Amino acid sequence: MDNEGLTLDKKKELIAKGANKEEWLAAGFNELQWIEIKHGMNNGINVLYYADTCFDASQMKSIRLGLEEGLEVSVFADSDYDYLQMEEIKAAMRDNLDLTEMCNPKFSHDVMREIRLSYGYNFDMTKLANEGYSGAILRQIRLSKKDDVDILFFVKEDYDEYQINELRLGIVHCVDITEYMLHEFTGDQMEQIRLGLEAGVDVSLYKLIGFSSGQMKQIRLGLEAGIDVSDYADPFVDAVEMKRMREALESGGSSDGELSELQSQEIILGLQSGVDVSLYADIRYTFKQMEAIRIRLERGEDVSELLAYA
Repeated sequence: MDNEGLTLDKKKELIAKGANKEEWLAAGFNELQWIEIKHGMNNGINVLYYADTCFDASQMKSIRLGLEEGLEVSVFADSDYDYLQMEEIKAAMRDNLDLTEMCNPKFSHDVMREIRLSYGYNFDMTKLANEGYSGAILRQIRLSKKDDVDILFFVKEDYDEYQINELRLGIVHCVDITEYMLHEFTGDQMEQIRLGLEAGVDVSLYKLIGFSSGQMKQIRLGLEAGIDVSDYADPFVDAVEMKRMREALESGGSSDGELSELQSQEIILGLQSGVDVSLYADIRYTFKQMEAIRIRLERGEDVSELLAYA
């Protein structure tokens, strides 16, 4: 289609006379556009293709670089294409792909990219692009073709790209996706359930809509560590507090902030030995860390490298 801007005769006149910067600016170009024109003339290319006010500087640069590369820029030297769309068309040209399907200004650059990348999978991505699916959804479809799985059901059922990604990965990793294929779960929540299924933990303890993905993660990590998560697997306990409680349980402490029996035993042993237990009487130390500090103190050795919370 025709671009609206300077007439061809006006452009030829400016180029033929070797117009200086001020003359190009007076003709309606800005500083950045002038820079691209200057680069083109200095490199000996035909700037007629893009020396037009209808192109912004980024479009000019894309056309200029295409000319310098020896590409047939008339295919994309159209102001209806933005810079990123031009770059996708150029990428397709380098791969000698059929441009008839993807060269459509109504396709965003990420849609164009998915059409371009799908050519090797014997699948008509353009049909779905014409139906209005986003580049992110098309990317999931392309990846599913690469993985040889079918996710079109989820596409047609209006799952978003984050949900589809987790459903696709679940199929690829051979887990039971029916455990999390509810529309109400976000992609992040689905991810935590999928990871739990892959780890073989009981996801029923946290696959509830009422848990945020952050809360689900803390419960999952606790289950994978083999601790009793019942103390904190509660939708009313926020993810930050869950993390604190999980780490306390994993270190051998209790979830309520009290020392465990093993930690208390290390402090008692230290008191009996006459060492300075204040150096390690901190719930953040595991009982094993406490034991290592106590033993060094009893031997009269330097414990500075072991004092993480001094």
